[in-house]
Amino acid sequence: MAIKMATWLSGNGAQPEFAPYSQRRMAGSAIFGGADLSENWIHFPITTPVIIDDRRPKLTRFFVPYRMKFCSVLKIQLWSGDARVASFDVPQESGLIRDTPDVNRNQHIEGKTMFNLDVANFREPIEIRQGLSISVKVKFDSRVHHQLLGQWVDTPRNIGTIEFFSVGADWELV
Repeated sequence: MAIKMATWLSGNGAQPEFAPYSQRRMAGSAIFGGADLSENWIHFPITTPVIIDDRRPKLTRFFVPYRMKFCSVLKIQLWSGDARVASFDVPQESGLIRDTPDVNRNQHIEGKTMFNLDVANFREPIEIRQGLSISVKVKFDSRVHHQLLGQWVDTPRNIGTIEFFSVGADWELV
């Protein structure tokens, strides 16, 4: 099927579940910092089409581009109202100091920043009836710095950050 509609939300529309150690919202993104060895969920309420051409559209894939430092994205979940409709583990290395593809995820990479529902555990797109929320679980962890150097170094304990640029969803009519 062809994509009928795409909806996107700027990263500055992100809502952290717990008050972050630090946050900064800018015109094109939002940066959240966390206390070391803590986890937080960041939620994105995204525009959800209800009816197109007298039919209900279905979600076929979604996108979550980001850049991280001393943290990891552990899981991404999709919610419709109070029901979790999908959950994805995100395999990756922790965010390190240097700018590597695994740290700056501003490209569409299947299973890391782009998730096709027909590739995952779903055989087809899913219908979202009560609004779409994309939730991202982040773990802030400065230990990656110590592992990188191979020795213990006294570093600031709240140095982990994640920057979200946007989230998006593609919809089709089935």
